[in-house]
Amino acid sequence: MNQPEAADPVPVSNSPDPTPERPLYDVLVVGAGIAGLSLAAAAARQGRSVLLVAARDTHPREFRAEKFSASEMAILDGCGLGVGARAVSTPLHTVIEGRWGRLIKRMASQEFAFHYPELVDAARAALPTAVTSVTGRISAAETGAETQTLTLADGRRYTGRLLVVATGLGEGLQRELGFERRLVSQGNTLVYGFNTAFSYALLAGEQLIWSAEAGGDGVAYLTLFPLGTQIRANLFTYWPRGGTAAEAFLADPAGTMRRLMPGLARTYGTVEPVGAIQQRPIDLVEITDPVRDGVVVIGDAFCTTCPAYGTGIRKALSDVTVLASLLPAWFATPGMDAAKIGSYYAHPEKLAADQRSVGVSLRLRRMAMGRDLVSRFLNLRSTVYRRGQQAVVDAAAKLRRGTHGASATNP
Repeated sequence: MNQPEAADPVPVSNSPDPTPERPLYDVLVVGAGIAGLSLAAAAARQGRSVLLVAARDTHPREFRAEKFSASEMAILDGCGLGVGARAVSTPLHTVIEGRWGRLIKRMASQEFAFHYPELVDAARAALPTAVTSVTGRISAAETGAETQTLTLADGRRYTGRLLVVATGLGEGLQRELGFERRLVSQGNTLVYGFNTAFSYALLAGEQLIWSAEAGGDGVAYLTLFPLGTQIRANLFTYWPRGGTAAEAFLADPAGTMRRLMPGLARTYGTVEPVGAIQQRPIDLVEITDPVRDGVVVIGDAFCTTCPAYGTGIRKALSDVTVLASLLPAWFATPGMDAAKIGSYYAHPEKLAADQRSVGVSLRLRRMAMGRDLVSRFLNLRSTVYRRGQQAVVDAAAKLRRGTHGASATNP
């Protein structure tokens, strides 16, 4: 049975020896994932002094998000990290959609595929020189309306006006700061990632999104896309980890895919994994009562997202965009009290992104897994609506072909 890749151990800090005097930074950012890096870069480009604290020199080799859209790349470009991100990404220009066991559409869609650890390391290497980076484990944190202080395990202390927590799924600093987390949906999603035996030529520059072919099987969709020189697969499910469906897939992934998506097998052939199958179980968890002096929590550290809905990096970068837009006004006046911090969590764009991410995620899971009347109604309504939309598209295409044919025969 394939298991998730283990995170690398946290090393002893290798930064310079502590000194008695440290400057007062504008922003202390803890966490060197895509959210923390983007916020650090955005703040530095505004002329702020920024300290970035990372647990490791490189990102652990873990399985996380593997695609994002042109809009997310545009945000990285705006932060100055796009050059690094593009260097390790495979550009995609077309999306092909399969639904109800057949191909239904092909359309232009600019996206980028990547291995998340490589993306993060490349973005980190592209940080502005104005960002001071240190590596180490935080042993204590003191916060208040004026200044925030971090103490590392080796005794170094850093002080700043604003502390931004971007530690992803890590809970240590959140507990130290007294934040409480609420479990929204345990075992919400189980995602698999693996290379396939398909030739790169099958989808050069294109990605395929193939939706579940039968209701009630706990599958959201499969996506196939080129990444580097291989065709990568991401399978999004709502199966409980270790459950019957999950174990059956790991025991016979190719056979399970043929059974779950026979239309895909007829159209493209058997999806045959090559090498290890990575898996990532996701709980939906969010911070409760986050407003307090001097501290902002962003990205997965604030609220995890359902990857089946595809909002992970989008929502993290949305948090970065909202917070970066508020920084000039915050730093224009003394202090960093809860009134300022609260304006971030109450920002209309953040509220909309949070509600959309969690609300739609829960609804999609219920449609795929629920057996009650409401779940069946939601599933039926969605199917009828989508089939109706597709019938209109098919009829319009048929009409255009007929009109074109008539014009050709009657000049």
